[in-house]
Amino acid sequence: MDTRRDFIKKSVVVCAALSLPLQGAANAQTVQREMKTRDPKRALVVSYSQSGFSARYGKLIACLLKDQGLAVELADMRRFDSKRLPDYDLILVGSPVFYYDIPENVVDWLSSAPKLTGIPVAAFVSFGGPEGNQHNALCHALHLLAEKEAVPVGMEAFRSIPSYPGSWDSANQRSGEHLPDEATYNRVREFAKQIPEKVRQGQSFSYSSEIALREIVRMLPLVWLNKKAIGKHTVDGAKCIGCRTCVKMCPVGAIHPERQFVDQDKCIACFGCLNNCPADAVVVEYGGKKLYGFPEYLKRRKITILEPREFQHCKL
Repeated sequence: MDTRRDFIKKSVVVCAALSLPLQGAANAQTVQREMKTRDPKRALVVSYSQSGFSARYGKLIACLLKDQGLAVELADMRRFDSKRLPDYDLILVGSPVFYYDIPENVVDWLSSAPKLTGIPVAAFVSFGGPEGNQHNALCHALHLLAEKEAVPVGMEAFRSIPSYPGSWDSANQRSGEHLPDEATYNRVREFAKQIPEKVRQGQSFSYSSEIALREIVRMLPLVWLNKKAIGKHTVDGAKCIGCRTCVKMCPVGAIHPERQFVDQDKCIACFGCLNNCPADAVVVEYGGKKLYGFPEYLKRRKITILEPREFQHCKL
């Protein structure tokens, strides 16, 4: 079976042959805008998490901000109304990097936000490999927030175990199996410390996208192309335990386990259903081969994900 990297390489060739138009990368410069406050009292840490890593980093950030005296709300983007964003003095948004960018559901959610005039914002992402285009993904998130008149104050990327089904035996997969480790969490801790300090000092954050081949690849219809390689995507009724975890984790409401049906028009090929089903009941065939999800991968490799020590006492 082709790996995702092989598939994308082939897709690039196909798209070049079809002369698909490409759009330029989102770019931004220093935002010259007065902050709403330099003494934040109420912070929001909101994330979309596909395999749990963005949510884990978000929870650690929220715990650390709370330890600094802020009133913190921790939220799942799938269940948080973006219209509430103006209620906060500081907003941190987290997401995985998927298809070399923040996922389209995250783009839609950020785009639906109202004006955030003067509110300091920061972005963080989790990513599974060194060539994930994480810098530009972060810039994209900050750019969307800046368009709402928010004030960017920082961004950071944290590497984790790759969680793309079908690549469990790759060299990149093996190189990340120890992540996140204590060094990863120390970087999260430093990020959580720096953001409020920058706000109190009134320091906005300057950022700009990089020009790279990965950015060109990102502009191809990768979700559509990847879905073309998925021959079967359904739910095994005999295995399904009715927990509806797949429904909870799907960001676009595409899966219906009671009908053993996945709406392919809505599906964004994030594999969140497969990667979170505790009963291995979600069936995905990619390139003619049945895939298995992240919980099964962890079980087969006997991997236990390290949790931050702060989680032993932190209550949010």
